[in-house]
Amino acid sequence: MCTSLVPRLLLLLLLITTMTSSTLTFHFLTYNTGNTRPRGSLVPLLGLASHPDIISAGFEELGDTEDWEREIDKILRDKGYYRIKIVTMSIMQIVVYAKKQHLPFVSHIGTEYTKTGFGGTYGNKGGTTVRFRLYDKTVAIINSHLSAHLDNTEIRDEEYWNIMSEQDFDDMKAEHLYDHDYVFWTGDLNYRIQHDNSEVRRLVSEGRHLDLLERDQLRQEKLAGHAFIGFHEAPITFKPTYKFDPDTDVYDTSEKNRIPAWCDRVLWRIKAERQEIVQALNWGAPLSDSSSLDSSLSDLSDLDAADNVEVDGVACSRIKLKKEKRKKKTYYIEEEEDDDVYSSF
Repeated sequence: MCTSLVPRLLLLLLLITTMTSSTLTFHFLTYNTGNTRPRGSLVPLLGLASHPDIISAGFEELGDTEDWEREIDKILRDKGYYRIKIVTMSIMQIVVYAKKQHLPFVSHIGTEYTKTGFGGTYGNKGGTTVRFRLYDKTVAIINSHLSAHLDNTEIRDEEYWNIMSEQDFDDMKAEHLYDHDYVFWTGDLNYRIQHDNSEVRRLVSEGRHLDLLERDQLRQEKLAGHAFIGFHEAPITFKPTYKFDPDTDVYDTSEKNRIPAWCDRVLWRIKAERQEIVQALNWGAPLSDSSSLDSSLSDLSDLDAADNVEVDGVACSRIKLKKEKRKKKTYYIEEEEDDDVYSSF
């Protein structure tokens, strides 16, 4: 079991062009908190400066799930967002919010979680999913934490297939994950760089980390057809997000001496017949270590709603979707904690 000692996070900006000019903005956050509590302002991490329509926040290795839940909920409710659903599995969580004006067009909300830790018996690893219909589209958002360690590539692939194949939903339009028009997969996927440790560190220190992309296990497995088939990812332009000594920007100097890697990822898959053109405008990791968290967050406060925004490599998520202006008689918005999904193990 891999336990992070410092928080790591990743944010993504996407642009999906359809046959219409109407737009909906999705903001995706994946955050391995390293068993820490919220500190500093989390507002910039939620993309509020870009006024997204849908916000998805995924967390791994939560020290106290309720602390993060309360903090996120307070921020977003004060800004006019309403929670669609939250799923908590052990120390992993995904929560999705929407602006009020979209609520009449959000329906068929469903959740699932898949445990893959310790042979599928424990929820420290696995995937949590929130899915729904949004206007005429079916959307599934997964946040996952896959198995650690350099030599466990095949196990990570197997966990991907377990999550992808085992999760079913009560919606004839999209009963399985692969039936959805849009599938977004975020999380600490734990794929590593298959290369000598000293050489990886040398290339990163020289600013040549992009030379390591061909050694990235996730890319290798995708190309080989072993996992994440049909998923896409924005070009990686930032340094590996894993793993730093606590309160420093120095890669791991502990006895384990872990190889730097791009463990934290955001991918997407679009149903073939949709034929949208997907362009990732920008994405990245706003911080490398916990010591820079407060300053990194304050640096993000000047983000605006421009189509291409970059501040310290951070972006928000903009997606163009066709809206179907159907009138819904009722809509669902989550208010009671009893309706949430929790799994302690």
